[in-house]
Formats: sequence, C-alpha cells, structure tokens
Amino acid sequence: MTATVPLAVPATNTSATEYFDVLNEIGAKTGIVKARNHVHRDGDWHRAVHIWVYVQSTGHVLIQKRAACKDSWPNLWDISAAGHVTAGDQSLVTAQRETSEELGIDAPMEAIEPLFSMQAAFNSNDESFVNNEFIDVYLLTLKEEIPVQAFVLQQEEVAAVRYIPIAELEQCWRNNDDSFVVPDCESEYMELFQILYKRDKDKDHNAKVVLGQVGSTRVELVCWQS
Repeated sequence: MTATVPLAVPATNTSATEYFDVLNEIGAKTGIVKARNHVHRDGDWHRAVHIWVYVQSTGHVLIQKRAACKDSWPNLWDISAAGHVTAGDQSLVTAQRETSEELGIDAPMEAIEPLFSMQAAFNSNDESFVNNEFIDVYLLTLKEEIPVQAFVLQQEEVAAVRYIPIAELEQCWRNNDDSFVVPDCESEYMELFQILYKRDKDKDHNAKVVLGQVGSTRVELVCWQS
C-alpha cells in the first residue's frame, strides 16, 4: 500500500475542496490530511457531526430533505443538519456552523447539547462512496415551534424541511422507509429516541433559556445541560 503524505492544509478549508483529518480505528488523529473525495474513495475514518433540532412544546423534531445535487442519498429525508469536521476544526464549532449554514439557525454554543458519539460504516452509490465515520451527535432545542418558512436553507445542501413526531420518525427508520436515509447504526440511534422520549415527558422542565436567531426570527433555545 502506498503511504499517504500528510498535507499542510489551512484549518479554514477556504477552497472548494474540503480536507479532513484521517483518524485511526479508535478515533485519534493520524496526522494525515486528505481531500474529501479521496477519504470516501479510500474508506478512511474521519469525524462528522449530526445535529437534531427538537421542539420542546410539541415533542417534534425537524428533518431535512437532502438536495437533489448531493453525491450521497439525494432527495431523501435526513437529520436536521449534519456535516464533516474539516481538518484542524473542532466538533462543537462544526455543529454550530453547520446548523447556521444549512438551516439559518444562529445558536450560542451553550444551546448545542452533546448527546453521544458513535461509529458508523456504510457504503452508497453502488459501493463507490465509502463512509467510515466517528459521529458526534448533538441536540438543539427550540422552546416553541416556528414556521418552516422561517428557516434559511442552504440550497446546495437542503431542498426542504418539515417537522415530524418522534414516534413517526422511529417507525420510518424501523420500516426502512425508502424516502428516508436509514442509518446503519440502529442500536446507537435507539439511544437518541430514548433521550427524545424522555425530553417529551419532561417538557415542562424549567431549564435555562437563551436567545438565538433563525433567519430574521428571534427564538428561545432551551439549555438542558445547564
């Protein structure tokens, strides 16, 4: 196997090409940095973030429909927001940025709650897109539901958004609904549903509330971890 030479890449990844830190099998950085397409071609381990937007008052979650131009799972319903951690970046910073870029939600870091981390390995596009990820899962809680028209969607990433009850989302996953991206990590995501069901029961919990913004709309965000 030909050795990959570590690249000197700016942490901002300002060019059109994204670069990722290549990780080993336990999630530690190897010191190698590679372009996104090469990482998915070669099946290298890398880090990603998933951000779920949950509404305290209704117990619903926000899901996004992936844009038709996406190179993986186009036109399917998926996580509220997600993205890769680019080379030199931090997970929480990435979660905050992706939520802003994809949905137009500007939230303070204290409102973005880390839930758990997991490993996921799966392929798509007739096995040509190899996705070996360490995924950090976050929760962002809106105190009240806002109209979907308020979200400012990143057109090249997101085609639409909608709210869905927790139980309905779980059922879609369990039934392998072909309109959804169904994760190949069921046991880990059962942990997500357990957390969301518990939050739904505790919706009157007097947690700290901070202000955020969705487009031009001011919103209250619930800080469960405070």
